[in-house]
Amino acid sequence: MRLARRLKAAFNWLRALLRNSYFWGGFGGLLLLALAMYFLVDAVIMPSYTRHGVAVQVPDVESRSFEKAKQLVQDRDLTVQREAGPYNPSVARETVVDQNPPANSGVKPGRRVYLTVNAGEVPMVNVPDLMGRGISVREAKNQLSSLGLEPGRIEPDSVPSPYPNTITRQDPEPGDSLKKGKAVDLWYSTGLGTDTVQVPSVVGQPVEKARSLLLRQKLRSVIVDPRRPESTATSPQSDTSAARRFVQRQGRAPETEVQAGTEIRLFTTDNSTQVPAPDSTI
Repeated sequence: MRLARRLKAAFNWLRALLRNSYFWGGFGGLLLLALAMYFLVDAVIMPSYTRHGVAVQVPDVESRSFEKAKQLVQDRDLTVQREAGPYNPSVARETVVDQNPPANSGVKPGRRVYLTVNAGEVPMVNVPDLMGRGISVREAKNQLSSLGLEPGRIEPDSVPSPYPNTITRQDPEPGDSLKKGKAVDLWYSTGLGTDTVQVPSVVGQPVEKARSLLLRQKLRSVIVDPRRPESTATSPQSDTSAARRFVQRQGRAPETEVQAGTEIRLFTTDNSTQVPAPDSTI
């Protein structure tokens, strides 16, 4: 009975409220105010904030310097974010290599444009040994390119060699450090010379001096080291022990006449007491 009386009272209150003109007047006023606020936000405030319907075109700034690219982007009422990319030796430093959004995209004014530049430290690489192993000019170029180095001057060597079109000399020397993108100059063989030269006496000489004496006569050397298989030694820097070794015997007798560029085998030892005294006339 108590619940029924409460429900009946609530029903009577609701019926009276719905018949009250002040209630409907207030409700209508609130509804109109809400609609007015909606149209104000939708038609005035939001378009002003989001700049609806307004777009600018992102300029194409790839391959430009970062400073120039930044200015072009900012001139379009856009902001710039610099991103450091990996170093590429074939592209100038601080050059834009990528952009996001892409060029010619339509974006809102004030949009951030990310510019990736060729930055970072230039890595160092060791210069490879391109001499003394019968490496052709083409193969030498490929080896340099694979390390990020460039072939520089490529010229025929003034000292002949038995193996045409193979590398006989390089600058910088093997083992030197170079920045990526730098050049290595190469000299190559044109084959044995047409001149006849006389083999000098190099027995008893340190290996380095023996090499120099042979090259002065336009002759090549092959170092025979009993500690390891013999190898052509046209690159003094490739044998760090050469300065401590002496020529014990040479493959061609002194004063023998041979073609320029002929290889002379030098049998070496690290014991200076096992070699005869060098020719004092040299």
